[in-house]
Amino acid sequence: MPRKFLTLALLLSLGAGALAYEAWHLGLTADEPSHLAASYAWWVGSDVLLPSDTPPLMRIISGWVPRVMRIPLRRDTEMWRNRSAYDIGATTVSSLSPSRAQRMIFFMRLPFIAFPLLIAFLLWRWGGELFGERIALTLAACAILEPTILGHGALIKSDVPAAFGALWFAYAAWRYWQRPCLRRLLMMTLAMLIATLIKFTLLPLVAVALALALWRGPRLAGAVVIPLVFYVGTLASYQFQAAPLSPAITSDFGPAGVPPPLIPAVRALGHLPWPEQWVRGLQFILGSLHGPGFSGYLLGHKITGMVPAYYPLAWAVKFPIPLQFLTVAGLAALALSIRQRKAGAAEAFIWGSAALYFGPAVFSSFHIGFRHVLPALPFFILGGGFALARWGTGRAARVTSAAGLVWLAATSLHVYPQGISYFNEWVGGPAQGWKYLADSNVDWGQNLPELAAFMERRHIPMVKTFLFGLDAPGRYLKPGGWQPQPWPWGDGVVLERRLQPLPGFYAVSVNPLTGFLSPPGYENYLACFRDSEPIGRAGYGILIYQVK
Repeated sequence: MPRKFLTLALLLSLGAGALAYEAWHLGLTADEPSHLAASYAWWVGSDVLLPSDTPPLMRIISGWVPRVMRIPLRRDTEMWRNRSAYDIGATTVSSLSPSRAQRMIFFMRLPFIAFPLLIAFLLWRWGGELFGERIALTLAACAILEPTILGHGALIKSDVPAAFGALWFAYAAWRYWQRPCLRRLLMMTLAMLIATLIKFTLLPLVAVALALALWRGPRLAGAVVIPLVFYVGTLASYQFQAAPLSPAITSDFGPAGVPPPLIPAVRALGHLPWPEQWVRGLQFILGSLHGPGFSGYLLGHKITGMVPAYYPLAWAVKFPIPLQFLTVAGLAALALSIRQRKAGAAEAFIWGSAALYFGPAVFSSFHIGFRHVLPALPFFILGGGFALARWGTGRAARVTSAAGLVWLAATSLHVYPQGISYFNEWVGGPAQGWKYLADSNVDWGQNLPELAAFMERRHIPMVKTFLFGLDAPGRYLKPGGWQPQPWPWGDGVVLERRLQPLPGFYAVSVNPLTGFLSPPGYENYLACFRDSEPIGRAGYGILIYQVK
């Protein structure tokens, strides 16, 4: 086997091992119970759970695990009648023994580790065609070591799979643009289908593929193949359980944000059979994108609506500094290429894709995590290859590149396996990150295993908890080892606006600590802890305090 393949194989093997350990070690994150339940329901023919935002490919590749393990899925409960995927998933996990729940989650996560490895492979493949073998291996190593890709790569989530789908489509489209032919048209169409089945927000790629086919040809084949493959593939992904849209479902597209001039086209397409869950999922995503969105947290304050500074700041504090330098250098190389009139299709597809996935997010109302711009990250890395190709041939440049790669490896390994909570050195690293951003940037409910380890190490018999997420503490903590604390709202409970804690140990998740999820007037309920120094932390998502 040639040396270049051995090096790539070693990189991918190390990445696979790191991801497999994460899949086993990390606690259940906040959204995984919903996707777990929806995926299982798909495999048993009861795909009716809400919200409908679990993409079909996620259901297909992971839902078989609980079925093979014969995990009970009760359909005679109030939760099932309410179709509550979050509640059903959390209850299913908590009803199992800790060891059985651990095995189920691990095996459901395992298929997802293929996607970050495929991202690295595609960067190596595309980078090799553009820049040569040395730069290609460097780009693949950057993808393997990038903490956000690594940290989210082992979860039952569509963020990293979407990054793969976006990258594969761009690569296939670039190759098709270079030499249009039926074979490359079919490959681009397949990449488009996989991408749209991975993430609802990648649906515009259907229009992009169709436009490229009509521009470059073969036009008739493209006009027929692309819509047909997309339609049949979507039906197949929902087991051909489809029907024409009812007037009630069609009428929901207006409130979801579809412009009035497009409603007649929606009605016309609604005469075709469509999977109801797919339509409901699309409406859910559209409504989230065009509505007020979700509350977020930025620099110590709760944010809602459009906040253009959010994602640029998230990029500044959560993207590794060596990769920031690489991206900026790549943009400088792009500017020079444009000035010298040497920029070509590769620059257009790579930097155009980066702008497509990062730019609209800046003006969205989605502010719950840097992960929402994950599809842009591989393009930032690949775009840096233009800088390496232009300026990286000299000895000093090679030493600088090697030093940057070592820096990236050191910072990534320092936070591993907590890449979810990664923050770069500009803000003091992950321990300080919660002061800048929250939610899935830091605390996604994944750190109960670390809480159990901390208590064992410090011989703490019991903690009072303010925890975020749907994982079951009983999977990790000893019986009687935790005491959930009441919140001062709901169920007729009336308590003070600020907690006056009694003596004891407290485990406080970052999200409730910041207060951005609290009702108006209660944002400072846990200010007593924010103003205190913790005695330790469980991962980076749970801070431990002692009140004497």
